[in-house]
Amino acid sequence: MGENEKIPKWRLIPFSTADGYRNMAIDEILLEEVIQGKSPNTLRFYKWEPTTATIGKHQSLSAEIDMDFANSNGVQVVRRITGGGAVLHDSDKEITYSIIVRLSDIPQNINSPRTYDLKVPQRYIAVLESLAQGLEKLGYSIDIGKIHCPVLLSQGKKLSGNAQIIRKDVLLQHGTILLDVDPEFMYSVLKAPVGVSHSKMIQSVRSKVTSLNSINSKENSTKSIQESALLGAFQKSFEQIFKMKLEEKSLTSEEINAVSRLVAKKYATLEWLRKFP
Repeated sequence: MGENEKIPKWRLIPFSTADGYRNMAIDEILLEEVIQGKSPNTLRFYKWEPTTATIGKHQSLSAEIDMDFANSNGVQVVRRITGGGAVLHDSDKEITYSIIVRLSDIPQNINSPRTYDLKVPQRYIAVLESLAQGLEKLGYSIDIGKIHCPVLLSQGKKLSGNAQIIRKDVLLQHGTILLDVDPEFMYSVLKAPVGVSHSKMIQSVRSKVTSLNSINSKENSTKSIQESALLGAFQKSFEQIFKMKLEEKSLTSEEINAVSRLVAKKYATLEWLRKFP
């Protein structure tokens, strides 16, 4: 048997753009496909159109989102099946990834310059390192100090946030890679915590959140983000860390139909969105 035949084959979903309902339905359908053995472990990168706010599975909609502002500004709002906090996914300012992988296929020993606090679950580390090392391949600076929560930092600021769910020993993790950030718009859609002013939250985002464009402007003003190069670097780093080979395979017609049914039955419904009003 040749060496290449021993390398596990994973599925790579072609890069795409969809609305929030469909993006979340695709992730859940792919999770179920892996659980049922109909699909191998899967990696996906995507964008959002229109701009969408997502809230964690157990979050209160009214506490997290200004629905009047969202509705009047064409911002879609959807509840995720993963935990974590409310996130604004700007159609022009973010690439999102999702990975669906059996827990038994997550590598435990990662060669990394970063130190991870013991409070960070091991299952996050391989994914975070794949993202970090992909960005480093393109010359972006990712902090190597101790990481205390499942995020990536550059120059002490948050560049990527992540959320996950485990079903039947299969992990779905998805998260953001910020290309740019607009704090004012972000905290017009998202609500500030009780007792914290709108202006203070904007100031907090400016001081604690960064983006690839911000790193560019500080380190190399001639560097521009090429989505194809970014996706290519991520694909290589995931292959190296998870010791597998990605093979591109689009959604099947059966999967597309299942996604459409899940959108109609769940993600586009007020019942799901207002599960925790």
